[in-house]
Amino acid sequence: MIMKMGQTLLFALSAMWFFTACESSSNSDKETESHAEHNLQTRTSWLAEIDSLEAIVYADTFDIEGETTGELLRSYLSYAKVFVGDKENTPKYLYKAAALSRAVGLPAKALKLYDQILTDYPNWEKAPETAFLVAFTYDDDLKETERAREAYEEVIEKYQGDHWALQAEERLKTIDMTDEELIEEFNKRLEQDNQSKDQQPTREVEKS
Repeated sequence: MIMKMGQTLLFALSAMWFFTACESSSNSDKETESHAEHNLQTRTSWLAEIDSLEAIVYADTFDIEGETTGELLRSYLSYAKVFVGDKENTPKYLYKAAALSRAVGLPAKALKLYDQILTDYPNWEKAPETAFLVAFTYDDDLKETERAREAYEEVIEKYQGDHWALQAEERLKTIDMTDEELIEEFNKRLEQDNQSKDQQPTREVEKS
């Protein structure tokens, strides 16, 4: 009799645990769905806000010192922090945030953002260009020639044959030149291009 009562009690407790677990799982699923829906709404409204800010900042009357520029930069960075998994928009916003950082005189900040793109989104379509911009920032903004040289060489090694690797190769040819020497080299190449065009044979237009 006692054994039978014990079995009945054990069954009741098992059933209670089962239904409690099911209810808990159901509530958890609902919370997850609600959280996902909230994130989607937040993401959509955030994207719309960024679009609105970009329409103001990148208008014809571009004002880099305006308050909206700072607001846009903060929006880029906040979005990237929250929506790390958005491989379409997040690297793009980090890229734009880096460009704005350079424009307002914050090249060190831009370098961190470029590095973040290359680390977290190595397969992004603009990764080669981003790697080139790392080198160019050292080169043009910070005037750190040796760091720039190393960065250009990394671009050439990692993205062989890519347009930006070729650009890096070209820059390495002139990286040690002075401004005067660069101007002279540019004029020399321009003259060579003009001579090459002049030497091309002309074709007679066939009369119809």
